[in-house]
Amino acid sequence: MPPSLTRTLRLLLVGSVLALVTGLLTSAPALAAETTRPTAGSLKDPNLRLVGRWDRTDPRTYVGNWESPYVEATFTGTTVKATVRDTVTVYASVDHGPIQTFDQVSGTINLTPEPLAKGTHHVWLSYRTGEIPTCATWPAPCATFQGFTLDRGARTLPTRDRKLIEFVGDSITVGYGTGKTTVDSYSWLLGEKLGVDHTNIARSGACLVQLTNCFGLNENWDRTTIGGSTDWDFRRYQADAVVINLGTNDAGRGVSGTTFGEQYTRLLEEARARYPRAHLYAFENLRQRYPAETRAAVQARTDAGDRRVHFIDTADWLTAEDYVDGGHPNEAGHAKIADRLAPIIAPDLDVPLPGSTADRNIEFTGRWDTSDPAAFVPSWAGAYFTTRFTGTGVTLNQRDTIDFWVSIDGGEDVYYSKVSGDVDITPAPLAEGEHTLRVSYRNVAGSYKGDAVFQGLTLDPGARTLATPGRQPIIEFVGDSITMGSTSSRTTLTSYGWLTGEALGARHTQIAWGGGCLVAAADGCTGVSQQFFEAGDGRWDFGTYQADAVVVNLGTNDLSHNVTPEEFQTVYVQFLKDVRAVYPRSEILVLGTFSERYVPQTRAAVKAVRDRHTRYVDTTGWLPPEGLTDKVHPNDLGHQLITEKLVPIVRRSL
Repeated sequence: MPPSLTRTLRLLLVGSVLALVTGLLTSAPALAAETTRPTAGSLKDPNLRLVGRWDRTDPRTYVGNWESPYVEATFTGTTVKATVRDTVTVYASVDHGPIQTFDQVSGTINLTPEPLAKGTHHVWLSYRTGEIPTCATWPAPCATFQGFTLDRGARTLPTRDRKLIEFVGDSITVGYGTGKTTVDSYSWLLGEKLGVDHTNIARSGACLVQLTNCFGLNENWDRTTIGGSTDWDFRRYQADAVVINLGTNDAGRGVSGTTFGEQYTRLLEEARARYPRAHLYAFENLRQRYPAETRAAVQARTDAGDRRVHFIDTADWLTAEDYVDGGHPNEAGHAKIADRLAPIIAPDLDVPLPGSTADRNIEFTGRWDTSDPAAFVPSWAGAYFTTRFTGTGVTLNQRDTIDFWVSIDGGEDVYYSKVSGDVDITPAPLAEGEHTLRVSYRNVAGSYKGDAVFQGLTLDPGARTLATPGRQPIIEFVGDSITMGSTSSRTTLTSYGWLTGEALGARHTQIAWGGGCLVAAADGCTGVSQQFFEAGDGRWDFGTYQADAVVVNLGTNDLSHNVTPEEFQTVYVQFLKDVRAVYPRSEILVLGTFSERYVPQTRAAVKAVRDRHTRYVDTTGWLPPEGLTDKVHPNDLGHQLITEKLVPIVRRSL
């Protein structure tokens, strides 16, 4: 072989080897990332939330200890399965729907025998633990978890951190005697109601004081397992609240008051050492055993300077019909306890009560006067609130008489006329699961009077509200009785502003006044150009929200109040500049009046502000005679015709 050919072959071979090595080195990080990325739903998935005292030493099987350990996840796709190792009774709920019971199962459990709709979903899985014979190897571990299995290509989503309540107790805290034990207990119901994490360090038959014939939480509450010898690593989680309900069984075992008080004080001291910032609640047991000693233990901690220790007086919380056997509450009894505990604990955790005016999951659209934290008042027309909630029923807490409309799960708006107090807005129970609610009060701006005051919602025991995902654009419609929807069948709800907002999937409100003018006329006509900046008894805080679009329709009434064309145009120019000052990024659409009054002046005002995001909209021919109730106000057809013209214009602006 010629030397030149040999050299060429040698160079080609070296080049090929270098290219191969370079390719391997280049792809190594990607391969490493691919092989180390955890499978969605697997034990390594950081988006899984495992609550309780879980043993994670075995990377293939996590073991939940004590009562009601649970795991939850938010996921995409249409199906979810869970895998457990040991035979156990499992409880699960998908999208906050009915709690499903899977009795004495092991291996892979299909939690969605009926596939879900495509989208984002939520699942939790818990166990019936500590109650013979639900765990085949009790008291050895049986709450085992080996991961969720999702659809191909599905993923889990991160969830925000939540407060945590730890419950310490006996069979009452466990939920003994109820159909589903722990998930029927007040501890589970309260945690779900407040939307916080919760765990049960409890065991049926437990005492506070360790005895030869009674399991004592004073020596066991800080252990990883029931009756185990391994200390729990409190770095794994920090409770924000600890509710201790003990003493029911100690009296029957002959524990003296002195011993009980000493051990209770010691337990509070240890809980404080483990949870430096938690609120500690000494729950007076329902049989009122050792109440003086329990109070004294709390007082001892208070005297030591601890300001986060509280005694809970439970006298008269329950009646005879709330018990299964005179000692253990039934489902209704547990629900009552949860409802009584919620307003005690929620403020200390800075968690709003679900359904209250402070509930951040209730979204208030429009201008609401929130100066009274217990009573929110909608200003102007078209103000409403929306929320998502769980459970089968909801009651609206209304102060005094008013009319309002209610839509549930996107259904038709139902009219409630002249109602007050606690108004049941689900007379027919809903299916268990997630629901949506919208309440719109009849406008009080103008001639109609009423008490549009929202004081909260009452949900089912254990039910709660849920955050509304995503952000919708906000549109304000500014005008007079036409914008309010006067003379249409449902006023605000059949007005072009409401219909346009709904068609665009936007939040919307009407800053409109029946009989209002653009100009505050000398004869007393309300000037919307001034009132636009007000709400309630004072100036509106435009930092509350920023409108994405403002649609203005003014001038119909000014002519009959002797407003000159020159004055109208001057005021309109200044008004548009003032709107721009409070909404620097909004699109402002100025409609010519449907009656064609002051049209040249309106067009000229828009031109004069020289703002490329302020535009004039010619409405000539939008409203035919058959679309009018009288010579001025649109009927339902008229508002619908206006909506059809306006929707594409506003859509382009958004």
